[in-house]
Amino acid sequence: MQPPPDNERNAVEQANGQPLLDRLKRLGVTAWREPLLCLPKLFQDYSSISTLKQALPQNDVVAGPKLFTLLVSEKAVVLSQPKKRLVMTATDGMLSVKIVIFVVLGVDVPTWKAFEEGDKIHLRGVLQNWNGKLQITGPTLIDPQLVGKVIPIYEKRRSVVADGAIYDATRYALEHHLKETIDYLVESYHGLPEADILRRARLKAPSVEVILRAAHQPTSEDEGMRGIAGMRRLAALSVVENARRLKQRDPVPESVVSIPDTLIQQLTEKLPYPLTGDQRRSIGEIVADMASPLPMRRVLSGDVGSGKTLPIMIAALATQHLGHRAVILTPNGLLADQFVKECKALFGEDSLVISVTSGTKKLDLASNPILVGTTALLSRLKGESPPALFCVDEEQKMSVSQKIELTGFASNYLQATATPIPRTTALITHGAMDVSVLKEMPVVKNITTHIVTAGERKRLFDHTRKVLASGGQIAIVYPIVNDDEQEKKSVVAAAVEWEKQFPGLVGMVHGQMKEAEKVAAVNGLKSGNQKIAVVSSVIEIGLTLPSLRSLIVVHAERYGTSTLHQLRGRVARLGGNGYFFLFLPETVAPETMQRLQLLVDHSDGFTLSEKDAELRGYGDLFEDAERQSGNSRSTIFRCVDLTPSEIHAATIHEALPS
Repeated sequence: MQPPPDNERNAVEQANGQPLLDRLKRLGVTAWREPLLCLPKLFQDYSSISTLKQALPQNDVVAGPKLFTLLVSEKAVVLSQPKKRLVMTATDGMLSVKIVIFVVLGVDVPTWKAFEEGDKIHLRGVLQNWNGKLQITGPTLIDPQLVGKVIPIYEKRRSVVADGAIYDATRYALEHHLKETIDYLVESYHGLPEADILRRARLKAPSVEVILRAAHQPTSEDEGMRGIAGMRRLAALSVVENARRLKQRDPVPESVVSIPDTLIQQLTEKLPYPLTGDQRRSIGEIVADMASPLPMRRVLSGDVGSGKTLPIMIAALATQHLGHRAVILTPNGLLADQFVKECKALFGEDSLVISVTSGTKKLDLASNPILVGTTALLSRLKGESPPALFCVDEEQKMSVSQKIELTGFASNYLQATATPIPRTTALITHGAMDVSVLKEMPVVKNITTHIVTAGERKRLFDHTRKVLASGGQIAIVYPIVNDDEQEKKSVVAAAVEWEKQFPGLVGMVHGQMKEAEKVAAVNGLKSGNQKIAVVSSVIEIGLTLPSLRSLIVVHAERYGTSTLHQLRGRVARLGGNGYFFLFLPETVAPETMQRLQLLVDHSDGFTLSEKDAELRGYGDLFEDAERQSGNSRSTIFRCVDLTPSEIHAATIHEALPS
């Protein structure tokens, strides 16, 4: 419940209010311009007083809690049986009501017992007809100074911000720091006049002050809710404007890498096949970005098999050829090794490109090799100057801090992904990052996706036999590598069972295997000697099994949309038909089924990421933010999480219709 007005009086009586402000430090509020930018959650309406007659149950239907002003007609007495309780009688001048307060922890017994006959009391409770008599059980006593007001209720967090702390601070700020807050808020939009801010937020309010007063000092609950809605729109606009400002970087001459067209032509001529139109366009966009004094911030998005690796290789080789450093970050060692092998196969064994993993003992940078590796690069390159080109392959495996640690202010930054994570989707949507989309596929393939429940298990085994009979391969993905308590879900235990059914045809790959074991298992599967791959999601990124026609994900509900789409991309890499099964051995929540249905309905990775963002939220859109999904937060407003629909709406710079 909200604090009594004594706290409000205490706030105003303090010379500078500093003790109030100190209570909000753990919420991130450090200056008096900030408390009024904390949004209320809801309102407690003490302005509407009901008579007992108005609150009478109608047709045996009890109304909700009402606010009553009553006179005590019989003072409280304590009854011990059957449960200890206080009982008193009060009247509104027309009807009388029995008031029952059970004596439990937290009940202020002395206050109730102190009321004398004729004393006026204000309470909130539910009026009931109990055996033909009116009764209110367990009411809340309301401070007289709250009556007639609408009180905002603010967030409280255990060990962060105490109940009533924001309320106290906003009372003080309304009286002493309102203009300072408005000036700070307007300045946060970087030069936009107040009228333009309101217009872009699609608000009809004449000023920011009107919105803040409506939210924090409303005369009615409706006015308060309109104030909250206005603050949410202002917060959404601040998020969108912040995302746009991320693109408005200052020129950094050191980031310029001018790659001549002749060099790109020399590299593409080494390929045994022509580039697709999308690949050529993407390389051109990357080259143009790197020639600009504004450091590149680009996403290279394309489904698995669309050829994202080639634009990365060509950009990295061109950068290296000009004497600059190129670094490519991969999610696992297998993919790093595969990248190096493919690069040497396509552009010559003498290509200076090396794999850097946790097992790499010595790193020689004298010859300026292209560095391809896992997060082991984080420690190996400490103290070195930032690379001129920094690529992250499949960014959902990297935290924001990991990516920032390797890149520098002058680095040109390229993300390659089949399914951008929600934060990246939002940054693209709102202009903070450029995007190159690869839609053309070198081969034509058709993959159908099915959700399979426990009762349909037999379908999967029948399907497996058909795939093997046709000469194809099949992969089964399990979510747990080795767990004694959940053996059936274990990759290791499952591989044993599959081997019993198909002797000599089963290969196993999981993240806890030694590097040499992994390589041997992958080579056995790639050669086609083994037809059934029992794997963890290590297969999801980069590993290619040429004859893979079908893939089954066991406990698909445990995987994110992006991971599942990556797994699906492993199927039918050389073209033709393929099958992808989401196997659910147990019942899942409706929202989980909704998320999995996205994969059935959408095969395009970029569209899928947009739909996923609508479900999961964008995460934080300010620079260096760590939250990469979930509702978005504003850097200016507090106690508000914004949905993707609110962020989208903030991009429409039109006033609301009257």
